Amino acid sequence: MLLTIFGATGFAVEEAQRFEGVANYLALSNVGLGFCGYAGRTLIDFAEIDFARLQIPLRGNASISLNGHLRGIDGQQPGIIPVGEPAKIVFEAGYEQVLVRIKATALESALATLLGAKPRSALIFDAAAPPTQPGGQVLRDLAIFLAHQLNSRATQLPSAMLTELEQSLIVAFLSAHRNNFSELLEGTAKEAAPRAVRLAEEYIEASWNRAITIEELAAHTNTSIRSLYAAFKKARGYSPMAFAKTVRLRRARQMLLQAQPRTSVSLVAFKCGFGNLGHFANDFRQMFGELPSEILARARQGD
Repeated sequence: MLLTIFGATGFAVEEAQRFEGVANYLALSNVGLGFCGYAGRTLIDFAEIDFARLQIPLRGNASISLNGHLRGIDGQQPGIIPVGEPAKIVFEAGYEQVLVRIKATALESALATLLGAKPRSALIFDAAAPPTQPGGQVLRDLAIFLAHQLNSRATQLPSAMLTELEQSLIVAFLSAHRNNFSELLEGTAKEAAPRAVRLAEEYIEASWNRAITIEELAAHTNTSIRSLYAAFKKARGYSPMAFAKTVRLRRARQMLLQAQPRTSVSLVAFKCGFGNLGHFANDFRQMFGELPSEILARARQGD
């Protein structure tokens, strides 16, 4: 299971004749939840991965080696392996944990939603930083609660509920673990942004049904294009045009979720100011992790 499901590249135990391990795992759309425990000391290598891994200890101790730095895992300190980071883990005898795995694309999509647009730089977590409080405790409690509920009821829960539960866990993960966007996520409300940024955002929100230009925004806010870009980067961490595209994509998703009998992907795309269906589908998938046609099909099934 470690090699085929959990992404391990190496596995060793100190006393093979006394080894005993137990594990189970449930994969949802963007989140995986699992449990594992080891009776004897176990050493595992993990290669670079396209998801973040959170280890929540229930009993015993373990340690993680990331980039040559060793960190302990115990009841007071969970373990985090960021996206794209190889790691070596030592599970001591008697160790048990709840495991949470979150796809990198899901973390990036949630980050874009929280910030208001897709940021230009990659999301990077600080594995050495302790979890924020009370965010860390909320994340731990939520993960254990979900693991308990899904352990016996996963097939009984509506898909919409599972999606919301996944999203809650993803947002809690972003909030609890320090990353290069933590200051923006914890920053002041939009009202505290420069006037030009607020004016541009209001104009973009009101113009969701058409494509707008940066020249148009600069004229409306009475600023230069360069100044407007700089203000957005400082206050938001993304460009005004990235925000404009996100607003239109959100509107499109809302229309697809509330589909009428004559609703089609092309009709929604054109109503939201997208002239190229291929670009619309690609941008939509990058933002929400699925194609617009998939959301439309799910909405119709719900009817």
